[in-house]
Amino acid sequence: MPVILLHIFTYYFYKTDKGDLLRVGYIMSLYPDYYDIFKSEFKNEIKFSRLSEQKEKKKFKALTIGDSFSEQGGYGYNNYLAMNNIDLLHTDRYISLNQFQTLYSLLKSDFFDQYSFAYVILQCIERDIIESIEEMKTDKSLSCAEINDMIEKKGETKKADNSFKFPSDRVLKIPINAVQYALHDDYLFDEMVVKTKIDQDLFSPENQELLFFKHDIAAVKKNNNESNIKKLNFVLNDLNNLLKNKGIKLIFLPSPDKYDLYYDFITDKSKYPKPLFFELFEKVNKDYICINSKPILENAVNETKDIYFYDDSHWSPKASMIIAGEIIKQINLNDE
Repeated sequence: MPVILLHIFTYYFYKTDKGDLLRVGYIMSLYPDYYDIFKSEFKNEIKFSRLSEQKEKKKFKALTIGDSFSEQGGYGYNNYLAMNNIDLLHTDRYISLNQFQTLYSLLKSDFFDQYSFAYVILQCIERDIIESIEEMKTDKSLSCAEINDMIEKKGETKKADNSFKFPSDRVLKIPINAVQYALHDDYLFDEMVVKTKIDQDLFSPENQELLFFKHDIAAVKKNNNESNIKKLNFVLNDLNNLLKNKGIKLIFLPSPDKYDLYYDFITDKSKYPKPLFFELFEKVNKDYICINSKPILENAVNETKDIYFYDDSHWSPKASMIIAGEIIKQINLNDE
């Protein structure tokens, strides 16, 4: 009987279709209706084109290459760009596991001979930026034929099933973590997700809590290193020059870690190192267009709640629209 009750508890309070922080940290969903507040921003219609589905058209205003922040579908910044008449082609995430490497590889191949763009938007989450440039092979190539092979193989792969199954070790993790959640202001769930207190109500669940990935903290050491920032800038300037030779402008979009964006609101900062990536990166001389997203979103955090999702590591539709607006401004300024 106890085992059955644990399974029932887990079935009702652990939702794999909610935020990634709840899913990875095995944290119960306390606010099942939370996403209802974004209903007006969620768009079912995808206006941008995907590289994996492209058959005939070869000329676009912009190409996006990024991580999961570029894979938000109808409420992603790239869809809002497309809704504002930016003709856009998006590189599917499985084609571009390392967006810096992928851009170098496309530049070394026939890709930009087959496709025409005015801009390439290179997006990367803060925690992964330095790691992404550490082991690149700048002479590697990714041809259109190789991309087509990847697309065909992806079509043959079955999608992972994250649905609840009986029996499951989740039936122990979820109740135990539920107790820890209630007892601790600061806690690490499943060695992956940190919960800590903040001093303002910054999310619609008015509990003054912040959830974020532990890896956000682990990345601070590399991201706070000035020599790493200079290396990053060298890579971006190099990519910009290679694109410039093809008549294309580079727009770099670093996405702030949730931990970084909300750091100043953490109640007890003694356990948490201060991220300096954006402060250091602002000082380097850039040949490319850069969307300085952290100060832009910090202003928004002071004006409205839920700039990032409460239970997820990603920015919400509110941030996507703000970022899209900034990109449009830069495109309008740099169009010839």
